[in-house]
Amino acid sequence: MKSKIYYHIWRAVPVMIFTVILCLSGCGGSSYVSRQLDIAERLIENHPDSSLFILNSIDVSYLKGKREKAHYALLMSMALDKNYVDTTTFDVLQPAIDYYIENGTPDEKLRTYYYQGRIYQNRNERDSALRAFVKGLDIAEKCTDSLTIARTFVAQGIVYQNFYDFGAYADNYLKAAEIFRIKHYTVDECECLLNALNGFIILGNRESADSLINLLDKFGMLEPEQTQELKNLKVTYTLVFKLNKNLKELLESNNDGLTFDVNGMLNLARAYNRLGDNDEALRHLYYLDETGATYDTLKYLSIKYTVLEDLKQYEEALAVYKDFVERLETINSAKFEQQSRSMEEKYQLELQAEREAEKIKKLIWICIVGFVFLVMVIIIGTLQLRRNRIKKDLAIQKARTAELENESLKAENELTLQKARTAELENENLKTEKEKLTLENRNLQLERDNKALEAENLAHRVAELESESDNLRELLQSQDEMPEEVRKAIKTRIEMLNSYLASQISDHKEFEKAYDTWVSELTANKQEFMDSNRLAFQASHPGFIKYFEDHGLTESEINYVCLYAIGLRGKDVGNYMRKRSHVNISSTIRKKLGIDKHDTNIGIYVRKLLKGL
Repeated sequence: MKSKIYYHIWRAVPVMIFTVILCLSGCGGSSYVSRQLDIAERLIENHPDSSLFILNSIDVSYLKGKREKAHYALLMSMALDKNYVDTTTFDVLQPAIDYYIENGTPDEKLRTYYYQGRIYQNRNERDSALRAFVKGLDIAEKCTDSLTIARTFVAQGIVYQNFYDFGAYADNYLKAAEIFRIKHYTVDECECLLNALNGFIILGNRESADSLINLLDKFGMLEPEQTQELKNLKVTYTLVFKLNKNLKELLESNNDGLTFDVNGMLNLARAYNRLGDNDEALRHLYYLDETGATYDTLKYLSIKYTVLEDLKQYEEALAVYKDFVERLETINSAKFEQQSRSMEEKYQLELQAEREAEKIKKLIWICIVGFVFLVMVIIIGTLQLRRNRIKKDLAIQKARTAELENESLKAENELTLQKARTAELENENLKTEKEKLTLENRNLQLERDNKALEAENLAHRVAELESESDNLRELLQSQDEMPEEVRKAIKTRIEMLNSYLASQISDHKEFEKAYDTWVSELTANKQEFMDSNRLAFQASHPGFIKYFEDHGLTESEINYVCLYAIGLRGKDVGNYMRKRSHVNISSTIRKKLGIDKHDTNIGIYVRKLLKGL
């Protein structure tokens, strides 16, 4: 006992030192209290005794505002509960109830409902406790405090156990066990699983009971009390599911351990009754009466009735049976009353929801009427403003008319001055005409310079065409085995270049007319011209044509590319081909060449490629 006292004192020493430091360094008032509350909240889960010490050291007169008072009230209620101080009044928690239920976060509301329910449990007001827990779990999806959610499931399970609703009892403990498993609270998880196992055994749900027994057997280390409880439950399991073959072995291996537990004593009595040893069963029951321990009265009476009946003590058995029936009827009445209350509360909640809906409808209609009224006021106000604006505009118009009359008089005076200025303008016009003549002379000189430049460019272009013509002739002479259609295309291209050179070198229009006639005849047959054009490029630039063949272009697609090679633009190519599929052909060629439509113009791409190859 002394060692435990010393242990708690040593645990409290760091908190006491930290509190003194804060007292010395702080300025007092609400900021200091707020820091103390934060420290108490951080310690409350793992060191509730230290948290309670800090909370008791706070002077409540320094608490400022409803939120801070609610925070203190909730923390104090938590600390008292975690230190096993059962309270039956709402003196401490009431500020939290008054503030957090309406204004708190989901976690604050959940904690307030939980500790409100715990106080109701301490007062044995089960209905009120259940309502508080249900309200808390109703907002659990919005909460982050999973430990409080799990503890609410546990507390609610206890209430359902008191109401003999063992299905809800087991279900709540299973939900709590899952949360404790996630949070690695192994002891609490095992405790919840044991309670759920008890519920499934009472319900006769063997499949769920087997599953939980297997799960509990896999836990490496259980608390001594939990190990004892598991042994007791296994005996109950064997009794409920009438496994008499296993019962004798279980009694022989666990008899000593089971006698120290009240529920275990009842299980032993039932087990001996099942095995036919009613004297031993009755001895355990009398021993239980002598100890004065608290036990399940219904379970005790059901076992005692069976034992006395088997011992042929019918009068005593009948008396026990009557007691059993009376108690059972009382419990069933309580259960029925609870169900009736639940139905009535549900009906009241539905009525309240309907009233709230009616209020909302009325509020909506009031808002609609108010909005319509506001719109009408705005419309009337707008019309009035517009009317006033028109009146103002008319007044301004009259004032402007008067100003115009005055301005007309001024204009007559200015006319005289204008005549004088006209003479000056005539002199300036003469100067301007001279400047125009000078400008025209300059423009004539620029035209001459441009024509000279064009002549130079033409000479340069003619030289390039002559060079191309010579290259084609050399190519034609050097290739003896050239296909006839290629040779023909080259000759055609040489004739075209010669005609164009003649039309450009000579000033005679007959050469130009003959060239135009020859070009028209050559290009009239589109397919023939495009094939001839491609063959000419194949002969003069074989690498150029091979590049497109390597990229999978068809012959017709290469013909299309060669039109760009001779200098045509996309619009010119489309006008010449006069095909609706012109855009589709261009898109197909881009995909094969890997050119994105945003990268470059296809004509520019082809002409750069021709120069590069």
